Amino acid sequence: MNLLDPTTLFIVSGLVICVTGVFFIMETLLRRNDQVGRMWSVFYVGAIFAVFGMLVGNSSPSAWWAYAIGHGFYVAALGFVWAGTRLANRRRSSLLPVPVLIGALVILARLIAGPDGASSSGSFEMYLGAAIFFALAASECFRADLGRLTGGRLLATLLVLAGLYYSSRAVALFVLGPEDPGFQSFFGASSSSLFEIAVAVLGTLTLSGIQADRFRQAAIAQAEFGARVAIDGVLVRETFRELAETWLMRSIRERLTLVLLLVEVADLSEVNVAFGRAAGDAALRTTGRIALVHAPTAALIGHVSPRRYAILMELPTNDSVEAIADRIADAVLSTPIDDQDRFRASVFCGIATTRTSGARYDDLIRAATDAVRAGREEIRAADDARTGGILTQI
Repeated sequence: MNLLDPTTLFIVSGLVICVTGVFFIMETLLRRNDQVGRMWSVFYVGAIFAVFGMLVGNSSPSAWWAYAIGHGFYVAALGFVWAGTRLANRRRSSLLPVPVLIGALVILARLIAGPDGASSSGSFEMYLGAAIFFALAASECFRADLGRLTGGRLLATLLVLAGLYYSSRAVALFVLGPEDPGFQSFFGASSSSLFEIAVAVLGTLTLSGIQADRFRQAAIAQAEFGARVAIDGVLVRETFRELAETWLMRSIRERLTLVLLLVEVADLSEVNVAFGRAAGDAALRTTGRIALVHAPTAALIGHVSPRRYAILMELPTNDSVEAIADRIADAVLSTPIDDQDRFRASVFCGIATTRTSGARYDDLIRAATDAVRAGREEIRAADDARTGGILTQI
């Protein structure tokens, strides 16, 4: 058998996708398992299912429907790459329903085409969907956090090349047809299998490198920040997240309502510029100690960003979360930051509950952050109205 015949190359490309997928999934499970890694792991799971779908379709003419499933899973899986890049860039939403919907439409389009529309080399709908998600993921990799990483720029280049290949493949299929010798030479099963092997290997290495860089930068930043403003009883960000997720899982099982209170030090950048980094760190330490004092005894307290503390607690029965937030804000405002009493810190607070925002950690943080933002804008709008638009220094 010719080692470069289409069937052999297709099987080899499928094996490469399965092996690289298992490698990345195991690496994600054994190392830091964050939401971005889980999104990209789902891509590999979907790609593996797509490979099996193609193999089933290739095994018997009566199993033509398996091609449709394979094509749909492949497109949806590529959408998870895009969703993961959005989360890596700290977008507010991964837009996860989009790849699921597009994948379902690809499946539906192939099923409507019937047995005559099935082809082991793919279909126009799959090529177009793949090209769209490659382009969307590439645009994310060129910007924000991923754009600052060498691995992010390498991945963007690879995704651009893949997007160009699949868009050219879609145009060639539409114009020339699947049996045209030119289409078979450049975009047929053999050439596409070789291309997919290269993309699978290079893509996995690049994604693994991006994850390593992301975790390394987060660890360095957290270590530097924690050393400056360490407070006994206040957890570092990653430890807080791990314990908070455990609490949230228990709250689902026990049907408890948990409340997340975010406390943000106001205008920290301006304080650092006006009085120096040491003064800003002192404001952070003072705020953290006050939050620790006024939080309920059984609450979980930690850093969630360089300027924010989070308090996770059960819904109080003899008090209100708003009252706790007010006491923290009043105490911070009345406490001198240094011996010279050059300025007083102030805080913005935001509240979210599992009852209204769900019990996922990221959703709860997002809702509380939105509440902080809304409260900040409301206070500043009131200050502008009172002072005629003149901003006052803290």
